[in-house]
Amino acid sequence: MKAKRLSQAVCIGKQLRYIRRVKDRTQEELAEHIGVSVGWLSRVERGIELPSLKLLFRIAKALRVQVNELLPL
Repeated sequence: MKAKRLSQAVCIGKQLRYIRRVKDRTQEELAEHIGVSVGWLSRVERGIELPSLKLLFRIAKALRVQVNELLPL
């Protein structure tokens, strides 16, 4: 992953983890709700994977937030 893309993945992952915890959702609950594995969701939260736009929308909907709340400024 290139440096900028890696930086974005880390920022999105940190924000996702923060919002998920604030909303009191487990990785298991969120992963099941959006149709992905817990392992994949964990990799996103650690900044290893970068979710597609489609998955970002599904994550945002599941957490009841706007997509831009998951994205770095």
